[in-house]
Amino acid sequence: MNITTLRRDLQFWNAFAPWYEKWLNRGYYHRPLIKEITNMIEPGWKVLDIGAGTGVLSLPMVSLECSVTVLEPSEGMQDILTDKLSSLQIKEIDVNNARWEDFPSENAQDLDLIVACNSLQLTDGGIARGMEKVFYSMSRNVCLITEINQGIFIDFKQIDSLQNTHNFLFIKTLSVDSSFYFQGLDEVMEITDIMQCEMPVIQEHDTLVQRDKTDVAIVWWEMK
Repeated sequence: MNITTLRRDLQFWNAFAPWYEKWLNRGYYHRPLIKEITNMIEPGWKVLDIGAGTGVLSLPMVSLECSVTVLEPSEGMQDILTDKLSSLQIKEIDVNNARWEDFPSENAQDLDLIVACNSLQLTDGGIARGMEKVFYSMSRNVCLITEINQGIFIDFKQIDSLQNTHNFLFIKTLSVDSSFYFQGLDEVMEITDIMQCEMPVIQEHDTLVQRDKTDVAIVWWEMK
């Protein structure tokens, strides 16, 4: 399953949220991404996570003593995340339901990191407009994570040229397993109805699997 090809509207993400959480918990997509992020951040950083979903990146950062502000406009995603925070008694994550394009830039100043993982393509103006605002917010570090080779051309040089306040540090591409594991045909039918597209699956032992891979780019900038 490729995240950046999914629909934009909040109604879809609210309905899809429980399945997104199952995809995270049963699969391996974010493991290499978490490893790359946690290798770069330092304990105690103040972080803004744009389009954080159910907290797949925010929770590991909190485990490194970071304080995180989450932007997540989907109520379905928010509900799952707040349930996690309550059960784990985590207070270092502040959940904000604003869209990035509506979030005041001044509220993003004095941050150590802004990270956007597979989220800015959903904002008004897409990745380029979203990144322009990210740079304007003057966070000390900026990390963009996005799927590539999904039929949408992303010009990272053009994105870098939108600003003159940050140094480009690196771009790293990873091939990640984006497979979806189902616990029965009823689950396949339910998610097919939500996504309104076919989910071709194969039987592996006692599990139905939609086998998929995708390429992901991790791009990092640091303030001059």
